[in-house]
Amino acid sequence: MNRIPESFKKPALLAGCAALTLAFSATSMAAPIIMEGDYVRTAISDNGTLGYGGTTSPGLLHDPSGTRSWGAEDYLTPGSPWEMFGVKADQFGNVHNNNDGWSSTISSTGLTDISGGSTFDNHVLWSGTYGGLFNITHEYIFNDNYERIDILTSIEALTDLTGLKFLRAIDPDPDVNTYGSFDTINTRGGAGIAEEDFVNSQGAQTGLTLGLYTNSSIEHNTGITSSWSNDPDAYLAGQNDGNGDNVIGLAFNIGNLFQGDLVKLSYSYVMGETLDNVDIPDEPVASVPEPGTLALFGLGLAGIVGVRRRIR
Repeated sequence: MNRIPESFKKPALLAGCAALTLAFSATSMAAPIIMEGDYVRTAISDNGTLGYGGTTSPGLLHDPSGTRSWGAEDYLTPGSPWEMFGVKADQFGNVHNNNDGWSSTISSTGLTDISGGSTFDNHVLWSGTYGGLFNITHEYIFNDNYERIDILTSIEALTDLTGLKFLRAIDPDPDVNTYGSFDTINTRGGAGIAEEDFVNSQGAQTGLTLGLYTNSSIEHNTGITSSWSNDPDAYLAGQNDGNGDNVIGLAFNIGNLFQGDLVKLSYSYVMGETLDNVDIPDEPVASVPEPGTLALFGLGLAGIVGVRRRIR
């Protein structure tokens, strides 16, 4: 059984998480939105994370043949599902949402399928807010022929924020349903790709590879944590706990963001049948307009439609 990190077992924290879950569930919950292309099938949950929620399928399914033949393996749902994003700043500490359903401290303000008005085949917009301190949006984007999910994250400061950081992380489990193993081969970097830009996990039996990638100009780094850390600092420090039932993550060190300002982060969940053929984008995902504009829903995005680059 995939273990639950020790930090999650503390009674006080569990009680706090339960209270947060009750408070969150008391609000209007949107049904998760399923996204499906030829290679990738996933969902976006009401709290803005990947997956339908917990162990319910789809979590994150990947068909390397591109024929929408969804097999037994799921990167996300086995054991204790764990896909998260978090925001940290001096003004509020570390807050985050996780697919496990325990930690949803950033409130959802909307979940919409905008594929119909997009230049992409699959396009979902999630928005959230936290305590009058910041607003956040995620755009999940991929064409049917992508073997990846491109993500555009925007954070808007509602007050002056200092020491602002952002994290995206996942516990990958590509071998569990067929081979019963929660362990993965985990590495930072790749052929011609810097360690700070790319972190990946490979199934020892299946070879299935899931990674996080960015070539953003904003300071960032990747990490691998055996403690399943939700702290951006662990990943910004390049922590590397190697192979095992570990979490891979990508963190951004944004710095100061003044009231009314917006930062835009571009990154991708990339997949491949093996590490050698992971779908790395040649160009960063195009920047999005300011939240609240009609263009956000029209999205004449330039950028990486159909562009693929393989690791060799």
